[in-house]
Amino acid sequence: MLKKLIPLLYVLTTMLYSDTASFTLENDFFGSKEDNHYTNGAFLIWMRDSEEESIFNNVLSDLQTNTAISLTHQMFTPTDKEATEPQWNDLPYAGYAKMNFLLYKSKENYFHEFGINIGAVGPMTKAEEIQDFFHKVVGDGRFKGWDNQLGDQLMAGVSYQFAYKTDTLDWRGFKFDSISNIRAEAGNFYTGGLVSTTVRISSFAQRSFITAGSFMVTDESDLLHIDKVQGFQWDLSAGIFVNGMYNYYIIDEGIDTGYTIEPMKSTIGWQFALNLMYDNFHYTYKLKSAHVNDQRHKRWGGMTVSWCF
Repeated sequence: MLKKLIPLLYVLTTMLYSDTASFTLENDFFGSKEDNHYTNGAFLIWMRDSEEESIFNNVLSDLQTNTAISLTHQMFTPTDKEATEPQWNDLPYAGYAKMNFLLYKSKENYFHEFGINIGAVGPMTKAEEIQDFFHKVVGDGRFKGWDNQLGDQLMAGVSYQFAYKTDTLDWRGFKFDSISNIRAEAGNFYTGGLVSTTVRISSFAQRSFITAGSFMVTDESDLLHIDKVQGFQWDLSAGIFVNGMYNYYIIDEGIDTGYTIEPMKSTIGWQFALNLMYDNFHYTYKLKSAHVNDQRHKRWGGMTVSWCF
């Protein structure tokens, strides 16, 4: 199936002329000493700049139009990497891959994001092979229970996000702003709602948004309104989020399969981000921490490189 998707991906990414592109690698290795549960993610994002001629210009016609495509790959593992049998009191092995199609309608201080995603869980995502390669590169032992991973299942969903950014406050040469958002998604992989607020301090006044309002570290909206900068610039941000869930496939399917784990109902946590910019190039490090169901703590980090064409 993945081989059949390659020509489609090529056509779609060729059609989507990307004014900004980014690649993100998330791993619990970047945020803690753990190596379990949500353990690794990779994200490739193309964001097109403002479109003067678009079929979407008639939607909220007084707002700027941007479109984006993102590709996501994530993997989930139990804690015991040596066990070859299912760990019935822990998370099941699983790989997840998806493609997200996004439409942004925005003004200087806010945006609407509309999304449609399609994807899959199971061996077709090649999560075992990718994790084995990554662990070989960093010199870590392989997980031995991938024969027990969740089976192949197609995924689909829709999403909406609204974010608002305050006007920039100048204090002794430092620039301050605050970004808050609300996000909702419905699909067979994940259904839930999330709210967050973030405070940012910068070396210059920015048009871009950054939120803590995504369950994972990566949020495609980080690329919206990104500009080239003059020389070296930086920003620091910190945010908090609350996420309520109706369904989360990795957990729910594990329970249906026989795993004695609790359904995922909510998460609450914080995010810290450092962004370094030089001309067209951006480097971002994010650290995220979440408490699941008010009890299980998880921390992971992500590193992103972005380029403004």
